Amino acid sequence: MRVTTEKHVVANSTHPTTACRGPARNPGGLWCRAALACLLGAVLAVAAPALAAQPECGGHRGFSTFTANAYIGADIAAPLSLDPTDPNYLQNLLGTVTATYGQVIASDPQARMKGLACEIAASRPDMVGLEEIWSVSQASATASGPGTFMVVYDYLQLLTNALAAHGLHYAVAATAAESDIIMPMLDLPTGAVLYGRITDHEVILARTDLPPGHLRVFNPQSGHYENYLTVPAIGLSLYRGWCSVDVASRGETFRYICTHLEEETAPVIQMAQAQELLGSLDHNMPVVLVGDLNADPLHRNGTMTYDEFTQAGFKDAWTALHPHNRTGGLTWGHDADLADPTQRFVWRIDLVLYRGNAFQPEELEILDARLHHTQAPLWPSDHGAVAVQFDYCQPNGSSRHF
Repeated sequence: MRVTTEKHVVANSTHPTTACRGPARNPGGLWCRAALACLLGAVLAVAAPALAAQPECGGHRGFSTFTANAYIGADIAAPLSLDPTDPNYLQNLLGTVTATYGQVIASDPQARMKGLACEIAASRPDMVGLEEIWSVSQASATASGPGTFMVVYDYLQLLTNALAAHGLHYAVAATAAESDIIMPMLDLPTGAVLYGRITDHEVILARTDLPPGHLRVFNPQSGHYENYLTVPAIGLSLYRGWCSVDVASRGETFRYICTHLEEETAPVIQMAQAQELLGSLDHNMPVVLVGDLNADPLHRNGTMTYDEFTQAGFKDAWTALHPHNRTGGLTWGHDADLADPTQRFVWRIDLVLYRGNAFQPEELEILDARLHHTQAPLWPSDHGAVAVQFDYCQPNGSSRHF
C-alpha cells in the first residue's frame, strides 16, 4: 500500500540523544485505529482489482532516500544588491555584511543541525542528499586583505556530530563546493574591520551499518554548472553544482545525484543548468535525483524547469503517489528569520525524481521539524525535508539488474 504523510517532528536541541519526539498520542487512538481498520478493509475490497494491476515488488527489497536544504540561516542577498557606484558603498557594505553575519549567528546553526539530524533519524534513510551545507569563517584584516580564516561554524561537522549522538551511522560519500563569498565586516565589540566568509556545499551521506549487499556506493563525482549567476560590479561568481555516487543496492545499480539549481529569480540560468545536468546523463542510466531544484511543478514561482525533467523521462515521487493532488506536498516558505509560525509553505521545490523501471515509490514523508524553541529559530530550515521509500520491482515481479 502506498502511504504519504506530512510529519511535524518536535526536536529538543538540548538533549540530542532523545531529541526526536513525535506528536502526542490521541487519547482516542485505539477507537480510531479500530475504525480505520474497518474502513481500510472496505477500501481494499473495492480497490483490489486496481491494486492487482500495479507492479508486484516482491516484499521489502527497496531503497530509501532523504533530501533537505539546510539553509544558512539568513537572507544573504542583501550585500549583493548594494550599488558599488554609491559614494557610501563601503560604509553600506560593512553595515549590511555585519548585520547579515549577525543574523546567521543568531540562527543558531548548531541547534538547527541537531534538528536536521532529528529529521534524518525519523526516517533512517539509506542515502541522504543535502544542499546548503555551509561553512562560516572569519579572518582579521591585513594590509593585503584577509588573514587566516578560522571556522566559526561547519554545518557538516555539526550535523555528523548530531547524527553520531543519535547512534546513527553515516559517512560522507560525495561533496561539491559551490559559492565561496568573502566580504568585509565589522567586529561590533571593537569596531575593527574583519572578513567574513561563507562557503556553500552539497553533500551526499550513505549509511554504513547495513548488512553486506544492502548498500555500496562508489565512483563519487562532482561539478559546477557552466551557466551561473554573476555580480559583475563586484566581480563575484555565484556557482551552483551537483555531486553524485553510483549505488549498488540489493541487486540494483543506479546513479544517485544531489543538486541545487539557481533560484527562480534567474529562470533562464536555472533552465540552462538543468539542461546541462540532463545532457550529461546516459538516457538509459537509472537515476535517483534529489535536491532543491528551485523549480515548482505547477510553475507557481515562475519557472518552467520541472517540465524539462519530466520530458527527459524522470518521474516525480510525489506525483506518482498523488496523481490527483498535484498542488500538495509543499516544501518551502518559512520566513528568512525562521521566526513566524503563521507563515506557511507556498511552493514545492525540494524534489525526489527517478528514472528507471525498477523504482516504485511506496511511501513519502514531508518532515517540517519544529525545534523545541519559544523564539527563533523555530525550524532547522526555511525548507521542509522529503523522505521517500522505494521498492524495486518489475511488472512481472522479477528483479532487474542494470
